[in-house]
Amino acid sequence: MGDFLGGGSFNLIGTMYLFFMTGVMGMAPVYAGLLVFLGKLWGAIFDPLMGYISDHTRSRFGRRRIFFLYGMVPVFVFFSALWIPSPFQGQGGMFFWYLVLFLLFSTTYTMVMVPYVALNAEISLDYKVRARFTGFKQISAGFSSAVCLIAAKPIIELFPPEQIRTGYAVMGLTYGLFFALPWLAIFFGTWELPRKLDEVKRQSFVEILGEFYSVFKNRAFRIHIGIFTSAFAGMDFVMALFLFYLTYYLGREDLFPFLMIFFVAAQAVSLPAYIKIGNVYSKGRALFIGTVIWLTGLLVVLTVSPDRLSLPVLITGTILLGSGICGGTTMPWVMLPSIADVDELITAQKRAGTYAGMMTLFRKIVSASVLFLTGIILSAIGFDSEAASQAPQTVAYLRLLFFGAPFIAVTIALFMSLKFKITPQSHSLLRKEIERLEDGGKREHSDAETRRVCELITGLPYEELYPR
Repeated sequence: MGDFLGGGSFNLIGTMYLFFMTGVMGMAPVYAGLLVFLGKLWGAIFDPLMGYISDHTRSRFGRRRIFFLYGMVPVFVFFSALWIPSPFQGQGGMFFWYLVLFLLFSTTYTMVMVPYVALNAEISLDYKVRARFTGFKQISAGFSSAVCLIAAKPIIELFPPEQIRTGYAVMGLTYGLFFALPWLAIFFGTWELPRKLDEVKRQSFVEILGEFYSVFKNRAFRIHIGIFTSAFAGMDFVMALFLFYLTYYLGREDLFPFLMIFFVAAQAVSLPAYIKIGNVYSKGRALFIGTVIWLTGLLVVLTVSPDRLSLPVLITGTILLGSGICGGTTMPWVMLPSIADVDELITAQKRAGTYAGMMTLFRKIVSASVLFLTGIILSAIGFDSEAASQAPQTVAYLRLLFFGAPFIAVTIALFMSLKFKITPQSHSLLRKEIERLEDGGKREHSDAETRRVCELITGLPYEELYPR
């Protein structure tokens, strides 16, 4: 249920916020893109710090769950406020109004989501159980995306066109409650594996920075971040441009809620298959399959044009996009607990929070960069937020951007997935070696196959692992 916020708010902001600020509030695209970029960049800077804070928190409610209570009310307040009409009409006034609100929402989002993401590594140590937990998380994210992407426009359209700003405000309040209320149930419905409070050590500022930097020693993490950033860049381009594509290229904005039904249904149907493939073979293979389906979907959608608008073809392309995006963006989250295990072998520390913070940092940097870049490109190709229609050349470039940008990003993720070497078998061996060393086992008693696998996954000589 935590991914009601994690999945729904990202998709709603990524799909509709740029459109809201430009098409509804009349903000210039470059200002709108810069606003989201700065807001998400602030959140990204705060993410690793929140991971560190979460790792080092002492509380009778645990080090993760306590933040669910702290963040519940601010989530409602600041998400809702994002969609309320600005009291300022000028470009500068609107920019700073929404920037402040976005900064506050990003801070609140980080405060609850970083501990929530880290929690998955501490509910269980089992490779397959973690994958199933993450799978259900993604089902919740998909459900939330469906509720947001399918119902948002109908909520707005309850009001006449001249009251469209009121419609967006009501939509924001509705989803503010939808994202905030579950955190009470999440607090009472989750747990953390036992941990001794004396494990928590105070560190200097330099030592804290060193902790963040040290994650890049982990070869599996470096590959994982390459997969993660490229896959989510591809998704963000699709989501940010889909409504623009339907509205200005195909001239069928009305199809958006209808197509989103097929998009999210494809995600829900295909998710169990990806989890099964990941648990039986490897998460890298599941991700590879997802990216291939995703690229196929882009090619199918490319064949549609306003002159020969085939609804069955458009639906087929949307289904392929939904299924492919599911595999391409679910697997990196499923991989995260295993990455934390690799770090434990490298450092002999449990730092899931630090890794969750780094993941959400990169997630926000990617999202911010994509939306900022989209705003700049829209301005460069002549998009006019106040015009009822766009110039033919602008529309042609818009179609090219909708296809080309995600195609490049997803292709990178496809090739990076081939480098990810953690499988159910190698992870089992990794966990056994950690437990053996934790129980006082000596390095010289490790067999050759264990050494080989540990070095392959970590990228470090075996003798440097698990320092004492």
